[in-house]
Amino acid sequence: MPTDVDLDRTEKAMLAIGGSVGLSALLAPTVLQRVFGIPSDQLTGAGSVGWRLFGARNVYLCARALTGHPDGIAAFGPLQALDQAVFWHAWSTRAVPRPTALAAALASASLVALDVHRRRGAR
Repeated sequence: MPTDVDLDRTEKAMLAIGGSVGLSALLAPTVLQRVFGIPSDQLTGAGSVGWRLFGARNVYLCARALTGHPDGIAAFGPLQALDQAVFWHAWSTRAVPRPTALAAALASASLVALDVHRRRGAR
């Protein structure tokens, strides 16, 4: 198991964003949902499970990256690209309030942009 972790600023930013959103979704989905514009009384059981699954995925990727596994950080961009499809579908179908879908898409887009920057070799 790799343990020598040398993360650049871009990777640290990705982990900070992904990790904070992931931990929030895992530990306090009601709070995170409220931050993204959905009233806490609208969190359903299925919604709570969804937020926690999303959080577990992000926390797992961050943990992999922080322990030196290159696949941890490498998976962020492709998974965020898939998340973009989910967020824009939610926006177009109004599955959640449009400002919520837009905020989630913008947060995800920041990770996509950081991943593009990282893959271009900027250190």
